[in-house]
Amino acid sequence: MMKTKVLVVIKGMGIGGAERLVSESSRFWDRDEFDYKVAYLLPWKNALVPDLQTNAVPVECFGTRRGLSMRALAHLQALCAEADVIHSHLPVSGILVRIFAPRLPHVYTEHNLTSSYRPLTRWLNRVTYGRNTAATAVSRGVADSLRGYPGPPVRVIPNGVSPTVRPGSIERVREELGLTPGDTLVVHVGNIRPGKGHDCLVEAAAIAVAKDPSLVFISIGSEKVSGDLARLRAAASARGLAERLRFLGPRPDALDFTVAADIYVNPSEVEGLPVAILEAMAVGRPVVATAVGGVPSVIETGNTGYLVESNDAEALANRIVELAADPMSRSKLGERGRAVVESRFALSDMVRSYEEIYQELSR
Repeated sequence: MMKTKVLVVIKGMGIGGAERLVSESSRFWDRDEFDYKVAYLLPWKNALVPDLQTNAVPVECFGTRRGLSMRALAHLQALCAEADVIHSHLPVSGILVRIFAPRLPHVYTEHNLTSSYRPLTRWLNRVTYGRNTAATAVSRGVADSLRGYPGPPVRVIPNGVSPTVRPGSIERVREELGLTPGDTLVVHVGNIRPGKGHDCLVEAAAIAVAKDPSLVFISIGSEKVSGDLARLRAAASARGLAERLRFLGPRPDALDFTVAADIYVNPSEVEGLPVAILEAMAVGRPVVATAVGGVPSVIETGNTGYLVESNDAEALANRIVELAADPMSRSKLGERGRAVVESRFALSDMVRSYEEIYQELSR
């Protein structure tokens, strides 16, 4: 029996939520039914390419040193022509596939609220959207933001996770950070770009540490704009937090820090359905997060974590301080969160849902 050829197209394979979903999903792809290939545009965003290669997935960069070019577009068209089904993630790749491979079956996945994109990206995404053969969103909140867009109805397929915990993560992280047994570790993982709430995190950390000096905050993520990482480090230092709030930049071992956390925090103003939150819950860590996008579909205040309004640094700080003082509540919240992820957000279930769509379209 001939396998269905699936081409997964994405802007880059750097460390980000959608990119990690592609990389992690490859562990669960049905290779008996499908012949997968991954294609990405930006050659300098390639941190996760080795993970795909380890999983024996062919991966190809169709972009040039400048990223998008006529040669890149020709390369993309050639790759698409070899596929039975194309699955694009995020607007840039979706727009390119709709314009340059309009006659091929195309699944598009939206990972973020449409309001989070720049006006030009948002406009191009909308005016080409009707060319999708199938459209999916990672949460109901994201699907709602697509209301009024042309094309097929949006199906909600929640993100899934299946984190692999390395032995000794907790000890390794605490030793690297120089923590004492009395320190309470609060971890945040998210790339530095508008809407991710890093300035709110600085303010919340200042409030929280003033109330509980045992707190240590760690934020992991790469900067989109050069200088933002240095700016945040300077802001933390100016608030007297140089040793209590550290911005580590990108880390391939970010999950180790989540595993080592006593509390996981997400201060975003805009979210789809954060993989980092699901991973924190999957490893049993209590989460304090802003009630944005698809986050309320995962976090139930007092049951699986705590929700606060976005840009409310004081509320964020107060919940962190409250949990820091109550190890029993942290444990209960963490275990309930783990159960929710195991029952509703398994990565294998997410992959099966997408593969059912591929089968529909390939018929």
